[in-house]
Amino acid sequence: MTGKDKAAALAAIRDQLGGRIRSGSDLLRVQETQQFQAATGLDGLNQHLGGGLPKGQLTEIISEAGSCGGGGLVMAAMLSRARREQQYVMLFDVGGSFTVESFPPVDLEALLWVGCSSPRESLEALDVASRDENFGLFLLDWRNCTASDWRGLRSSLWYRILGQLRERGTPAVLFAPESVTSVAKRKLEVSIPVTCRGLDEERELLWKKMAFETFRPAVKQGQRVPGISGMGAA
Repeated sequence: MTGKDKAAALAAIRDQLGGRIRSGSDLLRVQETQQFQAATGLDGLNQHLGGGLPKGQLTEIISEAGSCGGGGLVMAAMLSRARREQQYVMLFDVGGSFTVESFPPVDLEALLWVGCSSPRESLEALDVASRDENFGLFLLDWRNCTASDWRGLRSSLWYRILGQLRERGTPAVLFAPESVTSVAKRKLEVSIPVTCRGLDEERELLWKKMAFETFRPAVKQGQRVPGISGMGAA
């Protein structure tokens, strides 16, 4: 059968079956748009994510290291929300970014903290933990890391973890100072329009001041890349 004959045969099948024939890429897009959302505890973040964290998916929150970056506040909101919904959260902390003193003791009751020495170690631990149905959320804290720390991580490991998240419908969030992996289809930058001294305010007030923007890769000189961005504070 020639190429022209194959095209004609496929067209005939499409005419006969109508909307019942779809490509694998089309089916994946439908699956992703139909994913249930898990609320984050931050209205601005929920709006940018279309209602909340997509279950069974990895989301990147791009935040500077330190308390002024905003990542810790996002983490606090997610942990507080999980505790209210009686869900357990597992946090993989690389480099000691997570400061226990910044979180109310009642919220820590919902947390299982795992100290890791490198992004690779934390990802390998998530590979095992993501098979467990007892956790409602996984957090990877790489805010104290650089690209050289995670360079060389196998894509097969990322995709195996993604498959396990999808199978159990569990969301995962990666906090890092820059974008890490193409496996994360949703990437947001977070900022707080206050000075570090202003972080002494109540958490609830700071949450309302947080700003989120859809991440766009840096554009090389002379290159035009259309992008979509938007601001929304909780």
